[in-house]
Amino acid sequence: MEKKWILITESYDGLSKTAINCLTATIATYLPYVLPVKLINEISENIYREYNIILVGRSSNARMIELCNEKECILPTMSEEYSIFVGKNIYNEQFEMIAIVGNDEKGILYGCMDFCNRYCGKELLFVEDHNQMFNENFFSELFENSLREWKVHEKPSIPTRAIWTWGHVIYDYKNFLMNMSKLRLNEIVIWNDYIPFNAKEIVNFAHFLGIKVIWGFAWGWGLNCADEMQKFTSEGLNILKENVLSVFETQYASTAGDGIYFQSFTELNTDNVGEKCIAEVVTNFVNDVAGELLNRYPSLHIQFGLHATSVKNQLQYLKKLDKRVCIVWEDCGAFPYAYRGEQTENFEETKSLVCELMKLRGEEEKFGSVLKGMVNLDWKHFKYATGSTIIGESSAEFIKRRQTEKNRLWKIVQANWLKNAEYARVIISEIEKNSQNPIIQGLVEDGMFENEIMFPVALFADLLWNPNRKIEDVIEAVAKYPCVKFANI
Repeated sequence: MEKKWILITESYDGLSKTAINCLTATIATYLPYVLPVKLINEISENIYREYNIILVGRSSNARMIELCNEKECILPTMSEEYSIFVGKNIYNEQFEMIAIVGNDEKGILYGCMDFCNRYCGKELLFVEDHNQMFNENFFSELFENSLREWKVHEKPSIPTRAIWTWGHVIYDYKNFLMNMSKLRLNEIVIWNDYIPFNAKEIVNFAHFLGIKVIWGFAWGWGLNCADEMQKFTSEGLNILKENVLSVFETQYASTAGDGIYFQSFTELNTDNVGEKCIAEVVTNFVNDVAGELLNRYPSLHIQFGLHATSVKNQLQYLKKLDKRVCIVWEDCGAFPYAYRGEQTENFEETKSLVCELMKLRGEEEKFGSVLKGMVNLDWKHFKYATGSTIIGESSAEFIKRRQTEKNRLWKIVQANWLKNAEYARVIISEIEKNSQNPIIQGLVEDGMFENEIMFPVALFADLLWNPNRKIEDVIEAVAKYPCVKFANI
């Protein structure tokens, strides 16, 4: 008798729907029949004993509690936490079982993604019988034979795992966000000259995937920050403040986004402009503007993208920054803060600075970082937008053509990450150990992430989930993810 598989899920809505859709799509590539799907409350007890079972649900469900107790699996208790069991069916040992148990919907989603990435990637093994290798049968396919027992328990090391990008170089926002969820990323910072015309649709779809949207716009940032700062007399700063308040209230407040991100006049390689100390001026300015915003919108989450190059020698002023504003540090030195992944000189100096920055505002303050070393915006051909535009709705033909262009860059980037990923792992591990509720963003802009998940982005995301592993083990695992691509030109 053929022992067929059936998927039984606690629910099919919200994030659970996304999780089940991805799981069934992956498993469908291995089965010679259509996988049946049933809700737990719609099936009889006999079903558990007559099929190979894929069971998906929350840790509060009685079936999941029973399973975890029987197989000595850890029952997830925190948001995004999950356990996975693969082995004998606890109701009939003649059959097999896959169980994905999440504490909440995010845990279920990430558990399903982890199973698709790690287990399905790991199980594409070469056959052990060398004689078969001459019969065009090189692989032992998943579900073809008994499944290897697997038991894991996972929870994230970095609570906020994000991508930072300019909005106008998102060419398919749905696929972009979907690929983020496959890598267990949960926040995106979208920087734009103007709020996208389809901003609400983007937020709604992101929330459907459990991803927060942070809208980024300038508070005096420009392509020449020195020129901008020269204009900032007391009167000029007040005009800028009123402009920031107006932009937020007329463009961003009604989008249902999860916060805002801004940069000011700190993207410089000097501490002073004229007689003005950048760290002092920007601290006073941000406290003034953010203070007024928070008076009007007390629950507003604000991230301050701060370039370390212009303030690292004057950090005493930053201690006075409003603690309701989260600093997200950029340009702290060598890779992974440098744009180019081969720039690893002075790494120890960079590490020391990051450790100093984590202590700057007290242990209880959130610490944020933007890590780089991937494909970034083509500034040679950059042009500011002149108004609100629709983003993320480009044609398939354009995306395909653009991917070919970007593969030349990704080939260089992936070589750098293969060589230097340990530097990124060390920094992420230091942040995880020495800060509370850290935010880490990866700069991934104009890299066609919506079309293909390139290896460096997947490696970065996996390090955010758990940086406390040998880098060669992480590289091996991520390289086998079915969703991951390597640049080929």
